[in-house]
Amino acid sequence: MRPPGGSLLARLTPPAIAPIWRKVAPCVLAGALAGFLARDLGLIDIASAWVPAALVGAAFFPDRLRPWLGGGLGALLLLWVAAAFTPLPDRLADGLVRRDVVEKADAVVVLASRLQLDGEPTATAQSRLLHALELLAEGWAPNLIVTELGVPAPSHAALARSLLARLRVDAEVQSVGPVRRTRDEALAVAALCRERGWRRVLLVTSPLHSRRAAASLAHEGLDVLSSPATETLFDLERLDRPRERLAAFGEALHERVGLWYYERRGWTALPPGGMGSTR
Repeated sequence: MRPPGGSLLARLTPPAIAPIWRKVAPCVLAGALAGFLARDLGLIDIASAWVPAALVGAAFFPDRLRPWLGGGLGALLLLWVAAAFTPLPDRLADGLVRRDVVEKADAVVVLASRLQLDGEPTATAQSRLLHALELLAEGWAPNLIVTELGVPAPSHAALARSLLARLRVDAEVQSVGPVRRTRDEALAVAALCRERGWRRVLLVTSPLHSRRAAASLAHEGLDVLSSPATETLFDLERLDRPRERLAAFGEALHERVGLWYYERRGWTALPPGGMGSTR
Protein backbone atom coordinates (compact mmCIF):
# COMPACT_ATOMS: atom_id res chain seq x y z
CA MET A 1 0.00 0.00 0.00
CA ARG A 2 1.49 3.35 -1.11
CA PRO A 3 1.94 5.91 1.70
CA PRO A 4 -0.36 8.92 1.51
CA GLY A 5 1.05 11.92 -0.27
CA GLY A 6 3.00 10.00 -2.91
CA SER A 7 6.09 7.78 -2.82
CA LEU A 8 8.55 7.77 0.05
CA LEU A 9 11.31 9.08 -2.27
CA ALA A 10 9.12 11.96 -3.43
CA ARG A 11 8.27 12.91 0.15
CA LEU A 12 11.93 12.76 1.28
CA THR A 13 13.35 14.70 -1.68
CA PRO A 14 13.10 18.49 -1.35
CA PRO A 15 11.34 19.97 -4.39
CA ALA A 16 14.29 22.29 -5.08
CA ILE A 17 16.62 19.36 -5.77
CA ALA A 18 14.80 18.01 -8.83
CA PRO A 19 15.56 20.99 -11.15
CA ILE A 20 19.21 20.97 -10.04
CA TRP A 21 19.53 17.23 -10.68
CA ARG A 22 18.13 17.66 -14.19
CA LYS A 23 21.05 20.03 -14.83
CA VAL A 24 23.68 17.98 -13.02
CA ALA A 25 22.88 14.58 -14.56
CA PRO A 26 23.85 15.49 -18.17
CA CYS A 27 27.07 17.06 -16.89
CA VAL A 28 27.92 13.91 -14.95
CA LEU A 29 27.33 11.79 -18.06
CA ALA A 30 29.37 14.18 -20.22
CA GLY A 31 32.23 14.08 -17.72
CA ALA A 32 32.16 10.28 -17.61
CA LEU A 33 32.25 10.08 -21.41
CA ALA A 34 35.17 12.53 -21.45
CA GLY A 35 36.98 10.24 -18.99
CA PHE A 36 36.50 7.23 -21.27
CA LEU A 37 37.77 9.19 -24.29
CA ALA A 38 40.78 10.60 -22.41
CA ARG A 39 41.73 7.11 -21.21
CA ASP A 40 41.50 5.69 -24.75
CA LEU A 41 43.69 8.53 -26.01
CA GLY A 42 46.31 7.87 -23.35
CA LEU A 43 45.79 11.29 -21.76
CA ILE A 44 44.87 9.68 -18.42
CA ASP A 45 46.50 6.45 -17.26
CA ILE A 46 43.73 5.35 -14.89
CA ALA A 47 41.51 2.33 -15.59
CA SER A 48 38.46 3.97 -13.97
CA ALA A 49 39.15 7.46 -15.29
CA TRP A 50 35.44 8.02 -15.90
CA VAL A 51 34.74 8.18 -12.14
CA PRO A 52 36.81 11.31 -11.30
CA ALA A 53 35.89 12.75 -14.71
CA ALA A 54 32.19 12.37 -13.88
CA LEU A 55 32.72 14.23 -10.61
CA VAL A 56 34.55 17.01 -12.45
CA GLY A 57 31.73 17.14 -14.99
CA ALA A 58 29.18 17.62 -12.20
CA ALA A 59 30.93 20.84 -11.22
CA PHE A 60 30.04 22.31 -14.65
CA PHE A 61 26.26 22.29 -14.05
CA PRO A 62 25.91 26.10 -13.71
CA ASP A 63 24.60 27.60 -16.95
CA ARG A 64 27.70 29.76 -17.46
CA LEU A 65 30.02 26.70 -17.32
CA ARG A 66 28.06 24.12 -19.29
CA PRO A 67 29.22 25.41 -22.72
CA TRP A 68 32.83 24.88 -21.62
CA LEU A 69 32.05 21.27 -20.75
CA GLY A 70 30.30 20.72 -24.07
CA GLY A 71 33.17 22.29 -25.99
CA GLY A 72 35.76 20.19 -24.18
CA LEU A 73 33.80 16.99 -24.75
CA GLY A 74 33.35 17.84 -28.43
CA ALA A 75 37.08 18.47 -28.85
CA LEU A 76 37.93 15.17 -27.14
CA LEU A 77 35.46 13.31 -29.35
CA LEU A 78 36.94 14.82 -32.53
CA LEU A 79 40.45 13.94 -31.35
CA TRP A 80 39.35 10.38 -30.54
CA VAL A 81 37.86 9.94 -34.02
CA ALA A 82 41.01 11.34 -35.64
CA ALA A 83 43.28 9.07 -33.57
CA ALA A 84 41.20 5.95 -34.21
CA PHE A 85 40.32 6.37 -37.89
CA THR A 86 42.90 8.63 -39.57
CA PRO A 87 46.70 8.53 -40.14
CA LEU A 88 47.21 10.96 -37.23
CA PRO A 89 49.05 8.39 -35.04
CA ASP A 90 51.42 7.61 -37.93
CA ARG A 91 52.21 11.30 -38.36
CA LEU A 92 52.74 11.73 -34.63
CA ALA A 93 55.06 8.71 -34.42
CA ASP A 94 57.11 9.68 -37.48
CA GLY A 95 60.75 10.28 -36.50
CA LEU A 96 60.46 8.98 -32.95
CA VAL A 97 62.04 5.58 -33.62
CA ARG A 98 65.81 5.52 -33.71
CA ARG A 99 67.45 2.36 -35.02
CA ASP A 100 71.24 2.30 -35.46
CA VAL A 101 73.57 -0.23 -37.04
CA VAL A 102 74.67 -2.55 -34.25
CA GLU A 103 78.38 -2.54 -33.41
CA LYS A 104 80.55 -3.87 -30.62
CA ALA A 105 79.93 -2.08 -27.33
CA ASP A 106 80.91 -2.21 -23.68
CA ALA A 107 77.42 -2.94 -22.40
CA VAL A 108 73.79 -3.42 -23.35
CA VAL A 109 71.49 -1.05 -21.46
CA VAL A 110 67.86 -2.04 -20.86
CA LEU A 111 65.59 0.71 -19.59
CA ALA A 112 63.02 -0.23 -16.96
CA SER A 113 59.37 -0.96 -17.59
CA ARG A 114 56.68 -2.26 -15.28
CA LEU A 115 56.97 -5.79 -13.88
CA GLN A 116 54.18 -7.80 -12.29
CA LEU A 117 54.28 -7.79 -8.49
CA ASP A 118 55.35 -11.46 -8.46
CA GLY A 119 58.41 -10.58 -10.56
CA GLU A 120 57.06 -11.91 -13.84
CA PRO A 121 57.61 -9.60 -16.83
CA THR A 122 54.91 -7.65 -18.58
CA ALA A 123 54.86 -7.90 -22.38
CA THR A 124 56.94 -4.73 -22.73
CA ALA A 125 59.51 -5.78 -20.12
CA GLN A 126 59.88 -9.22 -21.65
CA SER A 127 60.30 -7.82 -25.15
CA ARG A 128 63.08 -5.49 -23.97
CA LEU A 129 64.94 -8.14 -21.97
CA LEU A 130 64.73 -10.78 -24.69
CA HIS A 131 66.12 -8.38 -27.27
CA ALA A 132 68.95 -7.49 -24.91
CA LEU A 133 69.71 -11.18 -24.45
CA GLU A 134 69.82 -11.59 -28.22
CA LEU A 135 72.48 -8.89 -28.45
CA LEU A 136 74.47 -10.46 -25.62
CA ALA A 137 74.21 -13.97 -27.09
CA GLU A 138 75.43 -12.68 -30.45
CA GLY A 139 78.53 -11.26 -28.76
CA TRP A 140 77.91 -7.55 -29.27
CA ALA A 141 78.69 -6.75 -25.60
CA PRO A 142 79.83 -8.64 -22.49
CA ASN A 143 77.82 -6.69 -19.91
CA LEU A 144 74.16 -5.95 -19.20
CA ILE A 145 72.92 -2.86 -17.36
CA VAL A 146 69.32 -2.71 -16.16
CA THR A 147 67.58 0.19 -14.46
CA GLU A 148 65.37 -0.37 -11.41
CA LEU A 149 62.12 1.39 -10.52
CA GLY A 150 62.56 0.86 -6.79
CA VAL A 151 60.30 -0.46 -4.02
CA PRO A 152 57.66 -1.89 -4.29
CA ALA A 153 58.54 -2.80 -7.88
CA PRO A 154 60.28 -6.20 -8.29
CA SER A 155 63.92 -6.40 -9.37
CA HIS A 156 64.77 -6.20 -13.07
CA ALA A 157 68.24 -7.50 -12.27
CA ALA A 158 66.85 -10.66 -10.67
CA LEU A 159 64.63 -11.30 -13.69
CA ALA A 160 67.53 -10.65 -16.07
CA ARG A 161 69.85 -13.04 -14.21
CA SER A 162 67.13 -15.71 -14.24
CA LEU A 163 66.64 -15.38 -18.00
CA LEU A 164 70.38 -15.36 -18.64
CA ALA A 165 70.78 -18.59 -16.67
CA ARG A 166 67.84 -20.32 -18.33
CA LEU A 167 69.00 -19.37 -21.81
CA ARG A 168 72.65 -20.05 -20.93
CA VAL A 169 73.90 -16.63 -21.93
CA ASP A 170 77.09 -15.53 -20.20
CA ALA A 171 77.07 -11.85 -19.20
CA GLU A 172 77.69 -9.72 -16.14
CA VAL A 173 74.54 -7.95 -14.87
CA GLN A 174 74.73 -4.50 -13.29
CA SER A 175 71.74 -2.53 -11.98
CA VAL A 176 71.27 1.16 -11.25
CA GLY A 177 68.46 3.01 -9.54
CA PRO A 178 65.95 3.58 -8.24
CA VAL A 179 64.77 5.72 -11.15
CA ARG A 180 61.51 7.49 -11.93
CA ARG A 181 62.07 8.87 -15.41
CA THR A 182 64.39 8.68 -18.41
CA ARG A 183 66.53 11.54 -17.10
CA ASP A 184 67.25 9.55 -13.93
CA GLU A 185 68.16 6.50 -15.99
CA ALA A 186 70.56 8.48 -18.17
CA LEU A 187 72.35 9.97 -15.17
CA ALA A 188 72.62 6.63 -13.33
CA VAL A 189 73.79 4.65 -16.35
CA ALA A 190 76.37 7.30 -17.27
CA ALA A 191 77.72 7.33 -13.71
CA LEU A 192 78.16 3.54 -13.74
CA CYS A 193 79.84 3.64 -17.15
CA ARG A 194 82.30 6.31 -16.02
CA GLU A 195 83.09 4.24 -12.96
CA ARG A 196 83.77 1.16 -15.11
CA GLY A 197 85.53 2.99 -17.92
CA TRP A 198 82.84 2.10 -20.46
CA ARG A 199 82.17 4.44 -23.37
CA ARG A 200 79.86 2.76 -25.89
CA VAL A 201 76.48 1.22 -25.03
CA LEU A 202 73.76 -0.55 -26.96
CA LEU A 203 70.44 0.91 -25.84
CA VAL A 204 67.32 -1.27 -25.66
CA THR A 205 63.95 0.30 -25.02
CA SER A 206 60.56 0.50 -26.76
CA PRO A 207 60.67 1.85 -30.33
CA LEU A 208 58.80 5.12 -29.76
CA HIS A 209 60.91 5.86 -26.68
CA SER A 210 64.22 5.21 -28.43
CA ARG A 211 64.91 8.70 -29.81
CA ARG A 212 64.45 10.52 -26.50
CA ALA A 213 66.23 7.81 -24.51
CA ALA A 214 69.25 7.74 -26.85
CA ALA A 215 69.52 11.53 -26.85
CA SER A 216 69.33 11.56 -23.04
CA LEU A 217 72.17 9.07 -22.67
CA ALA A 218 74.24 10.87 -25.30
CA HIS A 219 73.84 14.11 -23.36
CA GLU A 220 75.74 12.44 -20.49
CA GLY A 221 78.73 11.73 -22.74
CA LEU A 222 78.05 8.16 -23.85
CA ASP A 223 78.42 6.83 -27.38
CA VAL A 224 74.93 5.40 -27.88
CA LEU A 225 73.78 2.85 -30.44
CA SER A 226 70.00 2.39 -30.34
CA SER A 227 68.53 -1.08 -30.97
CA PRO A 228 64.83 -0.95 -30.03
CA ALA A 229 62.92 -4.00 -28.85
CA THR A 230 59.87 -5.33 -30.66
CA GLU A 231 56.72 -3.33 -29.98
CA THR A 232 54.16 -5.66 -28.39
CA LEU A 233 51.19 -3.30 -27.90
CA PHE A 234 50.56 -2.38 -31.56
CA ASP A 235 51.89 -2.95 -35.08
CA LEU A 236 53.89 0.23 -35.54
CA GLU A 237 54.57 -0.46 -39.21
CA ARG A 238 50.88 -0.78 -40.17
CA LEU A 239 48.57 0.73 -37.55
CA ASP A 240 45.52 -0.51 -39.44
CA ARG A 241 43.25 -1.15 -36.43
CA PRO A 242 41.47 1.56 -34.42
CA ARG A 243 42.46 0.04 -31.07
CA GLU A 244 46.13 -0.06 -32.08
CA ARG A 245 45.97 3.45 -33.52
CA LEU A 246 44.64 4.72 -30.19
CA ALA A 247 47.39 2.93 -28.25
CA ALA A 248 50.06 4.28 -30.60
CA PHE A 249 48.59 7.79 -30.40
CA GLY A 250 48.89 7.85 -26.61
CA GLU A 251 52.47 6.58 -26.65
CA ALA A 252 53.55 8.92 -29.46
CA LEU A 253 51.92 11.94 -27.82
CA HIS A 254 53.67 11.15 -24.54
CA GLU A 255 57.02 10.97 -26.35
CA ARG A 256 56.43 14.18 -28.31
CA VAL A 257 55.67 16.07 -25.11
CA GLY A 258 58.59 14.39 -23.32
CA LEU A 259 61.01 15.19 -26.13
CA TRP A 260 59.87 18.81 -26.20
CA TYR A 261 60.29 19.11 -22.43
CA TYR A 262 63.72 17.43 -22.40
CA GLU A 263 64.97 19.66 -25.19
CA ARG A 264 63.76 22.78 -23.36
CA ARG A 265 65.54 21.62 -20.19
CA GLY A 266 68.75 20.86 -22.12
CA TRP A 267 68.70 17.15 -21.24
CA THR A 268 69.20 15.79 -24.76
CA ALA A 269 72.03 15.81 -27.28
CA LEU A 270 72.86 14.26 -30.61
CA PRO A 271 75.31 11.36 -30.21
CA PRO A 272 78.45 11.15 -32.36
CA GLY A 273 77.40 10.20 -35.87
CA GLY A 274 73.98 11.83 -35.75
CA MET A 275 70.55 10.41 -35.08
CA GLY A 276 70.88 7.15 -36.97
CA SER A 277 67.95 5.82 -38.96
CA THR A 278 64.45 6.86 -37.86
CA ARG A 279 60.99 5.68 -38.80
